Amino acid sequence: MLIIPTVADAVTLKKGFHKVDDLNLSPDTDYTIQNTSFNERIYILIFDAHATPLQGLRLRAQSSKYNLIPLQRGYKFVLIGDGEAFIS
Repeated sequence: MLIIPTVADAVTLKKGFHKVDDLNLSPDTDYTIQNTSFNERIYILIFDAHATPLQGLRLRAQSSKYNLIPLQRGYKFVLIGDGEAFIS
């Protein structure tokens, strides 16, 4: 029997620099992001492979889900703050 997962890749990130390539996220896939922390805000910045800023979000604690731009190989995330970003 072959079982195929129906849930997209999900990743939890904390502050720091992160590469899309290292997170095993599929290119050109629609992802959402939310802050799952109970008390802390988080800022997320997304850059392309040439360090051009593409998207920035400030997420309050226990935020709603927000759409991310379609991610490509070579993109980078910068997370600032003590929250936790959940990407799904």
